[in-house]
Amino acid sequence: EARVVNQIGHPNIVDIFAFGEMPDGRVYFVMEYLQGETLRACAARSRLSIDEVGEILKPLARALEAAHAKGVIHRDLKPDNVFLVDVGDDRPMVKLLDFGIAKLSRTTTRVERTATGAMMGTPQYIAPEQAKGYAIDHRADIYALGGIVFELLTGRPPFVADNAMEIVAKHLMEEPPTPSRFAAEVPHELDELILRMLAKDPADRPPNVRAAV
Repeated sequence: EARVVNQIGHPNIVDIFAFGEMPDGRVYFVMEYLQGETLRACAARSRLSIDEVGEILKPLARALEAAHAKGVIHRDLKPDNVFLVDVGDDRPMVKLLDFGIAKLSRTTTRVERTATGAMMGTPQYIAPEQAKGYAIDHRADIYALGGIVFELLTGRPPFVADNAMEIVAKHLMEEPPTPSRFAAEVPHELDELILRMLAKDPADRPPNVRAAV
């Protein structure tokens, strides 16, 4: 994680200052101390407006764009991994956390944290190709980002079920509902964009984060 984060080097990604191994073999790393709350905690208090969601998505998109430019796929985007840093009277600063299962997509500096074919990620936001254990690229992050936007605007994830396997099955087999079905204030254009981000086929999604946000 430390190597991946340090390779990206972006103000909207949590800083890791040092890492190493203790005499007894335990590994440690030293990261910046953040005061504030996760996006999950913020959204749990009250529904965010479209403008508020936009203010969070802009820096989050910049962080993802920087990661993708370095060939890094996050693979576990979710509101719990987005931190809103308290900076006093100004709007919170967005920090993207937890690159623990990220991998580099470039073969020249490839980093793997999981076995080939293993499903990694969080069921509520996992892209279909990732759930199948297929090779993924940055568009898996775009799918997860679409799920986050859907939930921030509607108060619920795109797919809801009693257990993780049922949720994954819905990602694989069911088309997502339109966000405006649950939040009438969501305009048609935003409906269409979010549904494109949640397309089953990666080729049908926006080609990059900038095009998505």
